[in-house]
Amino acid sequence: MKRTIEYTLLILGAIFSLIGIVFAFIIKTFSKTPEFKSEFEKSFNEQIQGSPDVPSSVTADQMLNGFSAFGNFAIVILIISILLTVVAIVFVKKQRILSGVLAVIAGLMSILTLNVISFLLLIIAGIMLFVRKNKTNNQFEDVNFQNDLKHDQNQNKFDSNEQQQNRIEETDKKKKDDDPYIY
Repeated sequence: MKRTIEYTLLILGAIFSLIGIVFAFIIKTFSKTPEFKSEFEKSFNEQIQGSPDVPSSVTADQMLNGFSAFGNFAIVILIISILLTVVAIVFVKKQRILSGVLAVIAGLMSILTLNVISFLLLIIAGIMLFVRKNKTNNQFEDVNFQNDLKHDQNQNKFDSNEQQQNRIEETDKKKKDDDPYIY
């Protein structure tokens, strides 16, 4: 079954997580520059003096350290989210349930960093992987036929060529007699 939509959503989710890493790195880098620190302290002090509702126990340095810590946290979480998304992309065709679980986990991790777009894309992809089942070509085949074929294959190891041919013909005839869709 083609899983183009799931692939697309997973890839877009990984791209938006990568964009989130870039923003987190920019926040982390700019929060350490002296120009940004001085401007932030100036605006922070004006904000505190202008509104009496804001508690003055928090300093500008503590806020800047919080921005830097959030940047580190976001980078680590989004890298893990991207790795889970890549593994989910690899397993989309072979194990759709595992891929769906990994997509949902990656989405939940990306929401921890307030990356809403990546969260939505990954959650939608995960749900689609759970809901859309693989189509099979042998939808009219009965379970008993599969068991008979396995038994016949095990018997064929010890039979001669003529006996193998007879068994194959008998199996085909049994399928035709039991299944109204085979002519």
